[in-house]
Amino acid sequence: MDAERDRLTPARPVLASLAAFVSAGLRPRSLLARAIVVVLAAKLIAVIAMMTFSHFADQTAVVDAAAVSRLLGPSSRP
Repeated sequence: MDAERDRLTPARPVLASLAAFVSAGLRPRSLLARAIVVVLAAKLIAVIAMMTFSHFADQTAVVDAAAVSRLLGPSSRP
């Protein structure tokens, strides 16, 4: 019985820290924390909307080698 308890013990601090993280996000104490929660929620909504739109449009982004090289810049090969 003690072996089972010892095996389950490390999960409790992880769950406690996750619970504290979620509770801090649900009930922010300062104005800065509230602003951060609002911005993160807006970003989450935007990402979900983009995923939904791309799923129903049944399209994928087309990227070619020229676009990648323009984004990354010239290679540094000697």
